[in-house]
Amino acid sequence: MKRILDKSTWKRREHFDFFSKYDEPFFGIVTEIDCTKAYQISKEKKQSFFAYYLHKSILAVNLVEELRYRIKGNEVLIYDEIHASTTIGRKDETFGFTSVAFHKDFEVFNTSLKSEIEGVRSTTGLRINENASKQNVVHYSSIPWNTFSGLTHARNFKVEDSAPKITFGKMFQKEDKKIMNVAIYVHHALADGFHIAKHLDYFQKLMNGEKI
Repeated sequence: MKRILDKSTWKRREHFDFFSKYDEPFFGIVTEIDCTKAYQISKEKKQSFFAYYLHKSILAVNLVEELRYRIKGNEVLIYDEIHASTTIGRKDETFGFTSVAFHKDFEVFNTSLKSEIEGVRSTTGLRINENASKQNVVHYSSIPWNTFSGLTHARNFKVEDSAPKITFGKMFQKEDKKIMNVAIYVHHALADGFHIAKHLDYFQKLMNGEKI
């Protein structure tokens, strides 16, 4: 479900009008997330660490209203739920796109993710379908082979796009902690650094097993 944002009373109306005219309205940061507790929890429960952190990230996205905003023409839509559109790698060194429905319950989400992973790995190509044009998603990807301090994205400026993009890097040891780089890019007409920080705060707490 979705509804139209009333821009006449929106405190960021001027920000929207300003940044929506930009040729490249996306901005982002690369930061670190402490995975020490999350990795411990996922291993104790015999859960996929990838599934664990993807679930916590999409949970955190859904907790920040501004990350559920999407642009459609001249309107701003507010979606009730945002889902995970993620790349999945194959043994032949290619990847395919997949879409995993959001659910607060990890087991339900993980069941859907497992099915989608199996679907990607049993097929070839990018698997572009009707899910590729959905707005109510976050575009996820992983670079599990490397750490990184910067990131760029391939963009098609002919296609309307306002969905956030989140990329995870390789987990590494830093003193006594397990750390992972996370890059998050958002449309500046819809969100600011404050909203990214809010998401990351929720994400870290959820990774630590805290209830929100």
